[in-house]
Amino acid sequence: MHDEELNGRDAQEIAGIVDRFESMIASNASTFFDVVELEALIEHYLQHGRHKQARQVVHYGGSVYPESLTLQLREAQLMAGAGEVDGAVQRLQNLLAFEPSNDEIHLTLATLFAQTERHTEAIHHYRQALELGDRAFRGDLFIDIALEYENIGHWDRAVSVLEEALTEDPGNETALHELGFCFETTGRHQQAVKAFQSFLDAHPYSCPGWYNLGNALQRIGEHAKAVDAYGYALAIDEEFSPALLQKAAALTMMEDYTQALECYRESILMDAPQANTYTLMGECMERMGKLTEATDYYQCALELDGEFADAHVGLGVVAEMRQEWAASLKCFERAMELEPTNIEYHLLLGNILKKIGMHDEAALIYANALRLEPENLEVHLEAAANLQAAECHEDALALLQEVPETSQHDPLVTARTFISLYSTGRHQSAFLLLDTALRSAPDLCTTVVDLFPEVQQDATFAHLVLNTNTAQ
Repeated sequence: MHDEELNGRDAQEIAGIVDRFESMIASNASTFFDVVELEALIEHYLQHGRHKQARQVVHYGGSVYPESLTLQLREAQLMAGAGEVDGAVQRLQNLLAFEPSNDEIHLTLATLFAQTERHTEAIHHYRQALELGDRAFRGDLFIDIALEYENIGHWDRAVSVLEEALTEDPGNETALHELGFCFETTGRHQQAVKAFQSFLDAHPYSCPGWYNLGNALQRIGEHAKAVDAYGYALAIDEEFSPALLQKAAALTMMEDYTQALECYRESILMDAPQANTYTLMGECMERMGKLTEATDYYQCALELDGEFADAHVGLGVVAEMRQEWAASLKCFERAMELEPTNIEYHLLLGNILKKIGMHDEAALIYANALRLEPENLEVHLEAAANLQAAECHEDALALLQEVPETSQHDPLVTARTFISLYSTGRHQSAFLLLDTALRSAPDLCTTVVDLFPEVQQDATFAHLVLNTNTAQ
């Protein structure tokens, strides 16, 4: 493509070419245009969304310059844009036979293969474009190649490509963030910490480098170190609001709600307020026991976005803390309407229904949650607790038997099973289960008492507790 010639044409010159071409079409006359002028016309029409006219230029150009590979390439690109992918690919592959070193042909093919999920072929042509094309676009091509490797699950190769991109251009912020995504997705958080620390040793003034290190540290529970990393990022670029928000999240995990709130307030001054930010501020206030302030922040969130489910949940939690059951129920129901597949919302709603004695309704909520996530242990346990609260112990036992095999020996599953066995008069079976489980879970008796305090009056249970304490 003759980029210099095309870019050198000013708007007035382009307008003149357009007028000449459209006059020629209208009068059915014959006017001379060179290939570069026709390219300029095509670019002009595409920029203005006039694809029909662009194809008209291509058709005309093909009749005047049938050997022009450039115009044939434009035709293939227009075919691709019109959804004629197979035809476009065939045309491009034919062109490649004549111009195997044309980076634009390789790039167009790569894009089409990526769009049609032919990832291996896309990688091949992106690599060809990387080798043959302008260095100014190499950073973007590295990202394209990495994304294709991610699409086929070759995470190690994606990481290698991104590291190569950063070696060539340490300022490639997209590569840094994509590298963090690769490590996060594959759960290699320690490796991420080492990789970003190594990068920062060489490039200590990289704001996104410190930001991504902070994210990696946060995922391994090093919240104080994460706060420091975000602080360095903000020292380099005080307007980098993502670091401020993540710093607030890390401070929240450290239960430093006052400092977290200060970060959130700064972020609101920096960027337009978001419903999510106000909700997070409400959660900080809620954890500090300042329920009125928490409510105010949740309301602010809903003023910005009335369908922001987490804000409705926040109001529901505050209402529950105040024992305002009807209000809490209404908020959780609204959240469920907005996000009907959210398991956490199912648990919150089921818990309120259980508290106010609406056990049948709670059972329906838990049953739906189990349909969504049949392996979710917490849902199994809460559903069993609801059945036990309704004195439906046989149903609870049947439900506990459906707990996934990998969780069958979880102490809470054993405790819930003991409660229902005991409550239905099968004391011998209950104590045999408990005695066996105590060998691997010596604190199980404490768990049983927390869930079922009345069992403390049973002499057999007291004797079992005594023996367990003596053994310890």
